[in-house]
Amino acid sequence: MALNKTVQAVFDKAMYLIDAQNEQSGETVGADTNEYRVRTVGILNVLLDAVYPASDTFRMNEDGTRPYLDDVVSFTDELDLDARILREVLPYGLAAKLLSEENPKLANYFQESYEEALATARYSRPAMIEPIELPYGGIEYGEFSHW
Repeated sequence: MALNKTVQAVFDKAMYLIDAQNEQSGETVGADTNEYRVRTVGILNVLLDAVYPASDTFRMNEDGTRPYLDDVVSFTDELDLDARILREVLPYGLAAKLLSEENPKLANYFQESYEEALATARYSRPAMIEPIELPYGGIEYGEFSHW
């Protein structure tokens, strides 16, 4: 089964965290979640710049400018982020923002979980090893230097 990278998939996970899904069907689309749906796309667009550098999909621009992801506009849009960001980081961040006024205590828990998950994603991101080329006179040419 392929990873679902849509905004809807992130929203679904956040609704399960908040426990706002339909109790009989498990559906996350309904009267109880409409207020959350209205705010979700805007909130995710705010979170994207914070989570993108922690994703395996992050790549620096060749011209030296800061890379970014395009804004999402609908629940069917796909996010170019890795599984950890999509399954853990974004749902916690979205849940925290959605509950900030309704339930500050629970929102604080989700915010702490978001920050912890984001930190874990940052330090567990695979590193790239690149050769370092030293200019003439570097350590490997130490025999030509005066000490």
